[in-house]
Amino acid sequence: MLHHLLINKYQTCSGKTMDIKLSYEVFGQPLHTAPIILVNHALTGNSNVAGENGWWTTLIGDGKCIDTKKYTILSFNIPGNGYDGFVIDNYKDFVARDIAHIFLSGLELLKINKVFALIGGSLGGGIAWEMAALAPHLAEHLIPVASDWKSTDWLIANCQIQEQFLINSKQPVHDARMHAMLCYRTPESFKERFKRSTNEELKVFNVESWLTHHGKKLQERFQLSAYKLMNQLLKTIDITRDGEEAFVKLQDSDTNIHIIGVDSDLFFTAQENKDTFKKLAQANSNVTYGEIPSLHGHDAFLIEFNQMEELLKGIFDHNGRSKKVKVLKFGGKSLANGEGLDTVLKIVTDKSKAGENIAVVVSARNKATDELEAMLEKAANGVDYLKDFKAFEKYQQHTFGHIDLSEEFTSLLKLFQGVAILGDYSPKIKDQVLAHGELISAKTVAHLLVDKGVNAQFVDSRQLIKTDSKFGDAKVLETLSKDNVKSEFGKLDLGTVVVTTGFIASNELGETTTLGRNGSNYSAALLANYLNAEELQNYTHVDGIFTANPDLVPEAQRIEELSYSEANELANFGTTILHAKTIIPLIEKNIPLRILNTFNDDNEGTLISASTNKEGIKSLSVIENMALINLEGRGLLGKVGVDARIFRVMGSNNISVSIISQGSSERGIGLVVDAQNAPLAKRALEEEFQTDFKLQDINNITVVDQVSVISVVGEDLSTFYKPYNALIKNQIVPLLFNNTISGKNVSLVLKKSDMHKALNVMHGQIFGISKKVNIAIFGHGNVGGTLIDQILKSNKTIEKRKGIHLNVFAVANSKKVLLNNKGLAKNWKNAMETKAVPYTMDDIFKYAKEHHLENLIAVDNTANEDFVSAYFDFVDNGFDLVSSNKIANTLGFDYFQQLREELAKHQKQYLYETNVGAGLPLIDTIKLLHLSGENITGIKGVFSGSLSYIFNTFSEKDAPFSEILQEAMKLGFTEPDPREDLSGNDVGRKLLILARELDLSNEFSDVQIENLIPESLQDGEVDGFLKRLDVLDEKFSKIKNAQKPGHVLRYVGDLSGDLQQEKGNLEVKLISVPKESALGQIKGSDSIIEIYTESYGEHPLVIQGAGAGAAVTARGVFGDILRIAEKG
Repeated sequence: MLHHLLINKYQTCSGKTMDIKLSYEVFGQPLHTAPIILVNHALTGNSNVAGENGWWTTLIGDGKCIDTKKYTILSFNIPGNGYDGFVIDNYKDFVARDIAHIFLSGLELLKINKVFALIGGSLGGGIAWEMAALAPHLAEHLIPVASDWKSTDWLIANCQIQEQFLINSKQPVHDARMHAMLCYRTPESFKERFKRSTNEELKVFNVESWLTHHGKKLQERFQLSAYKLMNQLLKTIDITRDGEEAFVKLQDSDTNIHIIGVDSDLFFTAQENKDTFKKLAQANSNVTYGEIPSLHGHDAFLIEFNQMEELLKGIFDHNGRSKKVKVLKFGGKSLANGEGLDTVLKIVTDKSKAGENIAVVVSARNKATDELEAMLEKAANGVDYLKDFKAFEKYQQHTFGHIDLSEEFTSLLKLFQGVAILGDYSPKIKDQVLAHGELISAKTVAHLLVDKGVNAQFVDSRQLIKTDSKFGDAKVLETLSKDNVKSEFGKLDLGTVVVTTGFIASNELGETTTLGRNGSNYSAALLANYLNAEELQNYTHVDGIFTANPDLVPEAQRIEELSYSEANELANFGTTILHAKTIIPLIEKNIPLRILNTFNDDNEGTLISASTNKEGIKSLSVIENMALINLEGRGLLGKVGVDARIFRVMGSNNISVSIISQGSSERGIGLVVDAQNAPLAKRALEEEFQTDFKLQDINNITVVDQVSVISVVGEDLSTFYKPYNALIKNQIVPLLFNNTISGKNVSLVLKKSDMHKALNVMHGQIFGISKKVNIAIFGHGNVGGTLIDQILKSNKTIEKRKGIHLNVFAVANSKKVLLNNKGLAKNWKNAMETKAVPYTMDDIFKYAKEHHLENLIAVDNTANEDFVSAYFDFVDNGFDLVSSNKIANTLGFDYFQQLREELAKHQKQYLYETNVGAGLPLIDTIKLLHLSGENITGIKGVFSGSLSYIFNTFSEKDAPFSEILQEAMKLGFTEPDPREDLSGNDVGRKLLILARELDLSNEFSDVQIENLIPESLQDGEVDGFLKRLDVLDEKFSKIKNAQKPGHVLRYVGDLSGDLQQEKGNLEVKLISVPKESALGQIKGSDSIIEIYTESYGEHPLVIQGAGAGAAVTARGVFGDILRIAEKG
C-alpha cells in the first residue's frame, strides 16, 4: 500500500523551489520494529519491490534472501516516476543528488536516522551512492548493484541519444526503450537467445520482435515526462559534484560498502566498479567487491537471482552461518609435536567454543615436506631411505595411536618403492609424494579437534581446488574451484569446523597437483576468496612482518599495519612470510590478512588490508643464494639490442633475472640470477655472444657467486645517501645498485659475507634505531679502566639523548683479551681475570667479522710503541681510531702522512684530543683556526698537568723538590717512573703534535728539550732513581731562589718562528714568569695554552683547565668516541 509524505518548498541543486510529493511502501515488519532495509528502485521500477507483483520478489519476501520476517523493507518512489500520479515536467531542474536529498528528507519525516542496509540497482544504486555521500553514517551497509558513484562519458553519451529519442521521436518512450535494451543486454546474450531465428508469423527476426515488444510494454505503463526525468537523473549521478570532499567522507565512514558489478555490463562497466573498489579500499578495509559473471549484461542483476542471493546472503542471513567465516592457516612449525600442535588445537577450540565461524588450512607438520623430498631423492638414487621413513612415520604418528594413518604411510611406501625400482621420478610422482605431508597433517588435526569436542571435519582440498596439469606449480581453475568450495561448504552443518589441506589440489582427471612455492598460504587465500571470508589469519612462528628479519637484525620492529600494495611490494622483494600470489585473491574481495604468532597469544601481529598509511612503510628484505653475472666489453657501447638478447636467452632457458643494471657507458652489464642457475646462464650467454667474443665486442663474462640482494622497500632515493654512506664507512661496497622507476624501492647486491652486517647498518640508519657503535679498548689501567666505567655508567643516557648505543665488545692488555659481542658488564674486571684469553690482533678482527659488528672503533690507551704499528691493520679492517697514546703522532713524519693517507682511503677517522690537553678542546680549536685560514703565529703553554702540579706547588710551598715530587706520585699525577715526566719528552711530543696540526713537517728530533733530570740519574732502574731524589733538591732550590721577586717556575712548550714555512721552532724548557701573568696564575694540575694569531695580535686565545688525571683524560677519550659515533 502506498503511503504519502509532503516535502514543502524543496529547493533543487539548480536553485528551483517546488513542493514534492513523496510516496513509499513498507513490506515485512512494521517500521521501527526491526532493522530497516531501504531499497531504491531502478529507472523504470517503482516502490513495489516485494509481494506477488514485486519486481524484486525473488530476493525479497518471507524466508527469502532479504527476509521480510526479519526486516522492515522500505522503498520510496522517485518523485515524478508516475507510479503515484505525481508528475515533474521541468525535468532539467533535477539531478540525481536532488532525489538523494528528497529520500533523506523522507527518512527524517519518518524519524529514521539509521538503516541496516541501503540497496539499489542501476539508477537506484547511483542514488544510493549519492545518499551515502550526503549522510556517510546513515547505513550500516551500502549495496550499490550494477551502478556507480558517477555517470561515465559512455553513459552520458547513451543518455544523450535517449533524450533525442524522447524529444524527437513520434513514439518517444517506445523507441527510447528499444535503444536502451541494447545497452541493458549484450551481443552475446542476443546470440544465445535468438540465434538469428525469425518470427514466421510476423516475417521478422525474433530479436526485432522482442525489441518491439519491450518498447510497446513500457509505452503502455510509463509516461514520457517520467522517462525524461529518469534519463536526466541517470546521466547526472556524481557524488563529487561539489568537489572530492564527499568521496573522502565516504572513504572515512564506518559504512560497510558492498559493490556488486556485472562482468558484461555495458552501462556501468565492471572495470569502473573495480576502480571504485580500489579507490575506496585504499583508505578503508570495509569495502568489498562481488561480481556476477553473466552474458546478460546490465540486466543480469534482475535475472541472475541465484548469484545475487549468493552475494547478499552474508549480509542478510542471520541463521548462524551468516557470520562471515574466518580462515585460519597454520604453518609447519606451528604444527610440530609438543607446544606447537597443542597451541594450535587450543586456538581452534577456543574460537569454535566462542561461536566463531572458522575454517582451518594446514601445512605439512614440522619439516615433513623437506623430509619427503629427501626420501624421494634417496629412493631415486638407490640410497636406503627406510631408516628415514621409519623416523618420519614415528614422528607423524607420535602418540596418536588412535588415529589411523596406515593408508597414507602404505601409499607413501609404495611410491618410494616404485621410484627405487625406476631410479627416477616425474613431477607428477613428486606431487603425489609431497601431498602426503598435508594429508597426514589435516587428518591428524581434525581427529584431535574432535577429541576435544570440536565438530571438526577433514576435507581433502583435492576435491575442492582444481588446476591444470602443470605438476609442481599448477595453475588454479578459478570458476570450477569456486563452485566446488561453495557446494562443499554449503552441505555442512552449522558450527562445523573444516580442516583442509593447503598446497595440494588436483586436475580435472583427479590427479594430485601442487600449487608451488608458498602453496599452503595460496590455498588459504583462495578459500578465503571463495567463501568471502571476514579475515585470513596466517599463524606462523614470528610476531608478524618486521622492518627486517629479526633473526638477522635484533632491533627489527614489528610493522602493525600494511596495505595490500605495500605487502605486495615486500613479497616481490623477498619477504619470506609473504608471496605475491597469496595477496591477489584477498585484494579482489578486500579480505584482511593478519600475520600472527602461534606461540604468542598477546601479540596482535601485522594486519594487511586495503588501508594505506600516508607516510608509507619501509622494510628491508633479503634474497639469498643469488649470483651476479657480469658482461664486460668496449663493444657494448652504443650497441642496440644487447638487453633484448640477454632477456631472450634467459627466457628460453627458463632463468628468472631479478635485477639487471648497466653503466651509462654501456661497457658493462650486470644481472642477478638464482645461484643454481648461474652456470647455465653463463653457458647460454657465452653461446649467444660467441660472435661478439670473436669481434672483441665482449671481453669477458664472469660469475660472482655467493651474493645476496638487500631491498629497501619504501625508501626514497633522495634520502638513501645516509644508509649508503654508512655502508661505505663500514667497508661494505655494493657490487650493484638498482632502483625502481618510482624511486621508492632500492636494491643492493652485496657479497653474502657482508649481508648480515649491511642489514644492521642500513636498518639503524633508516629506522633511527639506536646506532650501535662497537668499541675495542686496549689498555685498561688508570685511563682505560676509568673510560670503561664511564661508558657503562653513561650508556643508557647517551642512547636516550643521542640515539647511540656504545657496545664495548673487547678489552685487552698486552697479553689477554676479554671478548663479548653483546657488550661487557659492570663486573668486567673480574671477568678480565677469569675469562680473558691470549690473542693476536687477527683474532679481534676475525671476531668482529664473524659477529657482523658494525661501526667499529679501536681505542688506544696504552703507551706502547709496538701497538701503534697495528694502526694500519685496524684501519684496513674497518676501525676508526681514538687514542690517548701520543706515540703515533710523534713518530717520523713519513709515518704521520702515510697514516693520514690510509685513513682517507678507507674514509676512517683518527681522533686524539687527549694527546695534548687531556680533556681540553685544544687540538679541535687549533684545527678549526687553521682550517678557517687564520694565521697562527705561535703557541706557548704549560702542557703537562703533572709538571704543572709539581712546579705550582714547589713555587708556593716551602718544601724540598723531592718531597713535592713524592707527593705528586702519591696523588697519581705522574707516571710510575717520574723521569718520563721530568725528561720533558712528553711535553715535546705534545708540542710536536700541535706543530703537525699546522701542517709543519717537524720531526721529534727538531724539538729542543730541557731535561730536568741530572745526567747521572737519567739511566738505571726506577727504584735507584727514587732513592736518590735528594740530588734534585739542590738543583731546583738554586733555580727557585735565583728568580726575580713575584715570579714562579713553569715548565713550558713554545712553538715559534715563521709558521708559514715548512718547519717551526719547538722548545721545551723551564722558565720563570711573573706570578700575575696568565702562565703564572694557574693552580694545581691545570694546563694552560696561549694561541697567538695574526688577527688577535698580542692578545692570545687562552685555553685553561685540568691537564692531568685519569678521569679527565678518560672523559676526553670518551668525547672523541662520541664525536666519531655521531659523525659516522
